[in-house]
Amino acid sequence: MTAAAICAKFCCAPLLDLPNVSSHMTMKSPMFSKAIFVLIALLFFLTGATGLVYQVVWQRYLLSLFGATIYSISTVLAAFMGGLALGSFLFGRVADRSRWPLGLYGVLEIGVGLAALAVPWMLRILDPVFVAVYQNYGSNFFLYSLLRFVFVFLVLLVPTTLMGGTLPLLAKFAAPDGSHAGFRVGFLYALNTCGAVVGTIASGFFFIRWWGISASVLLAVAINVGVGIVALLLSRIALHRSSEGAPNTNVTPVRTVDVPPASRAWILAAYMLSGFCALGLEVVWSRSLVFTFELLKNTTYSFTAMLAVFLIGIATGSAVAAPWAEREREPYRAFSALQILVGFTAVISFFVLYYIAPNLGATWTALVDPEKGSVRWTQTLALVFLRSFVVVFPPTFVMGLAFPFAVRCIMSLSAPEEIGASIGKLYALNTVGAIVGAFVTGFFVLPGIGIAHTIWVYGAAQLLMGLVLLWRMPVQQDVRRIAWTIVSLAAVALTLLRIPRPTVFQPLEPREQLLFYKEGPLATVAVTENSLGYRSIFVDNVNVAGTEPIMLTDQKSLAHVPMLIVDEPRSALTVGFGSGGASYSYTLHPELERIDCVEITKTVTEAAPFLVASNHDVIMYEPEYVARVGRKPSGHPLWDDEGRSGWYKADPRYRIILDDVRSYLHFTGTKYDIIATDCTDLRYKSNANLYDLEYFELTRDHLTENGMVVVWMPLAGLSTEAFKVALRTFYKVFPNMEVFYMNNEPTHYVLLIGTREPLKVDLQRMRKRLANPRVAADLREIHLDSAEKILSCFVCGREALRNYLAGETLNTQDFPYLEFESPRFGYGDAPILMNIESLMAFRESPRRILREGTYSNEDLENLQRYVDAVPDIIAGHVHYRKLELEEALRCWQRARERNPADSAVANLLNFEELRRKVLGQPDNLWARYMYGRLLALQRRDSEAVSVLNDLVKDCRNNPPAGPAVTFYQKALEELASLYERHGRQDRAESLRQEAKQLTVRAPQ
Repeated sequence: MTAAAICAKFCCAPLLDLPNVSSHMTMKSPMFSKAIFVLIALLFFLTGATGLVYQVVWQRYLLSLFGATIYSISTVLAAFMGGLALGSFLFGRVADRSRWPLGLYGVLEIGVGLAALAVPWMLRILDPVFVAVYQNYGSNFFLYSLLRFVFVFLVLLVPTTLMGGTLPLLAKFAAPDGSHAGFRVGFLYALNTCGAVVGTIASGFFFIRWWGISASVLLAVAINVGVGIVALLLSRIALHRSSEGAPNTNVTPVRTVDVPPASRAWILAAYMLSGFCALGLEVVWSRSLVFTFELLKNTTYSFTAMLAVFLIGIATGSAVAAPWAEREREPYRAFSALQILVGFTAVISFFVLYYIAPNLGATWTALVDPEKGSVRWTQTLALVFLRSFVVVFPPTFVMGLAFPFAVRCIMSLSAPEEIGASIGKLYALNTVGAIVGAFVTGFFVLPGIGIAHTIWVYGAAQLLMGLVLLWRMPVQQDVRRIAWTIVSLAAVALTLLRIPRPTVFQPLEPREQLLFYKEGPLATVAVTENSLGYRSIFVDNVNVAGTEPIMLTDQKSLAHVPMLIVDEPRSALTVGFGSGGASYSYTLHPELERIDCVEITKTVTEAAPFLVASNHDVIMYEPEYVARVGRKPSGHPLWDDEGRSGWYKADPRYRIILDDVRSYLHFTGTKYDIIATDCTDLRYKSNANLYDLEYFELTRDHLTENGMVVVWMPLAGLSTEAFKVALRTFYKVFPNMEVFYMNNEPTHYVLLIGTREPLKVDLQRMRKRLANPRVAADLREIHLDSAEKILSCFVCGREALRNYLAGETLNTQDFPYLEFESPRFGYGDAPILMNIESLMAFRESPRRILREGTYSNEDLENLQRYVDAVPDIIAGHVHYRKLELEEALRCWQRARERNPADSAVANLLNFEELRRKVLGQPDNLWARYMYGRLLALQRRDSEAVSVLNDLVKDCRNNPPAGPAVTFYQKALEELASLYERHGRQDRAESLRQEAKQLTVRAPQ
């Protein structure tokens, strides 16, 4: 049974036998019909679902236009919820004057559907205005932000205002004389929120994935219009019944005893604070829970699950409290106690989040099929819901409990005929609080005091508000109030003392060090150094860049490959700062006059001083630079603040633009010779929208005539079909597409190159630009310092891929295939191997892309040697990823025989990663044995003997147990063979005897 059905069953049971509250309200209402009320409640359930569909869809529309920056997200949220608050306030007053609230509700629902249908059309109409505003006022942050809010608010004004007006109208219908308001309005609210749960799950898991955004909107519109028509028909029935009798207005409602007459403002303030803390906590939970998910992290599915649990808590709480609030003789005291309980459960949620949630359920290895790389979907999703549930549900359940009591308290202080205005004001203030809470949390509180203390502060604020309400009760005994206060304050103070300092959510591997950690406005950024000495930068627990050879290859190739090929490059745009490697590599080319980097998260740039091996101080932070180098940085202010921030850039041509690149390209009129998109895994956050048709069209439209787009495309994280969809989408925009695979390392990505005209490479110009000492040195770090080696990385292009990419499915804004498909597949190395194999079947000679007249026969012969070695290099990479290291060695040795000049192959044969494991992980006996074995197979005997002797010595001093004994034994046998090779039979025999004794002791 669904959550909505459970709530409906639970709440409908007492519906036909309402609590006896005649002592509180004695007015009669012929207009009210229990049967009609049940039908209307079900309709309100449906519109709760459509409301969430609209919210999801409108957010997608607007963020694709204005970008997914913290400013844009806050603007969209404020505009959406501001409309709800306005509608609730305005229509609350209208409801009290209307004789036809149910009919007006029907009109509003039809209006919501029609207005929702018009939103995409309005965005298209206003788009030229948006562009003009950006180009004229984009440099003025505050003015542009204000104008952006005004435009978004105007676009969403009609549908959101109409949506906000529905609850007050139904409250007036359900309790026209104020009687049973706590139960009936609480029940409506619960069922509407249950509908929101269904809408969240339906849109986030099914509708958009199956049918796309437009079809999902049309379905929601049809539901709204249908609900409106049914409501109009039901209103006629209700009006007909009301005409048969008149309400008894001679009886005056009795005010609830325990509600102080002067407490109305405090109740409203408390519920406004509740909205503030609820949305603030939602922001914090969504930011922190991603660290507890091994697989889905911050994918669209994990956010949907977290939001669904949040709404389930509120819906369930409201459903449970609706009949209770109606029977409760002291609703004010109950409401006060619930505020205290909300605060306490919110504070406790941190400890559950930090200590319990990460350890619940299965681990990564139990959730992934290693053969296919696919996710065991049911178990993975259940784990996300479970970990979200234990953190989010308890406080949100109590939040839901509070709403019916708030209604009961407010109505006991209001005239019966003011129910619409009273409920409207209550809901409006709660929504305004939510707007402010989300804004203040994201911009100030979370970046200022961190996730842990934000949760504590909001929990403490709710608790203190509950105590204030409690102390305003004139009939409460002081001894009891003092006891409540002491216990509550002591408990919350104790939790503050138990928060670890510092609180770090970034998980660390054994021997991994945390160098930088900051919880910024948009993301949590960390820099770590592993036991091999490599550094990585993580954004919300997703590794986005680093100093490993594969990562450096990614960064440098995105800059140098286009710079070596494009005819006369003068300007370049690189998407994403990451570790700063691509930015640095672009600055090495003197031909460029303008180098722009668009980065969505400023916190990422603040980690740059900890990744100097990658960015070479392309940007510098003065205090850190002075501490490291001993002098002030010589450069130019990075931001337009005359250096007051302490940040400098080494190159005056370089500029960081803090924006979403999609938004930036949509609004800017600037064109570039090179646009390089470097994203992380497509599974996470909004990365997949930088691989859709509309984004590729944006990049094409902002290219100069001879410009080039280069896109980092992962082989990992995508099924073969999803990989084809990604390439097909790029091919649709750039029919002259070419594909490069940088084979100097076992890389996990390809480069897609798109140009307006067929690509032609001037070999002589490549060599001339490679003659630049700084460029050559940068490429020498990754063993790509020859034109022939770079050209040998060419895989295939337009003609060869034509049949491979046959099909109709594209990744578009309306049908975001990759966003929903990629999280379900592509973990581990299996997808990399499958996608490499499928792509290499179409491999072509790079001679096709060479420009005639720029090469000689000798050049072609030299290039062919590099090309002939590629199959063995790739085969070696495949074996390496399967940990079949001896097979990888043999493949790379064959490649070296074919082309001894390839320095990259010589580097591969050094097995650098394994060497670093030997140095950094002395307890990894497999790595130590394997490295010695591989050295021995290459006849590097002295090195092999040194490695294996050290291993044997350590094992003698500290005998291994279990399976590790096997590597000790193998090391002895390998060492014996080496000594035997050099004629030391006695030493070899002694080692073999020692190995045999180990065989006896080894576990069976």
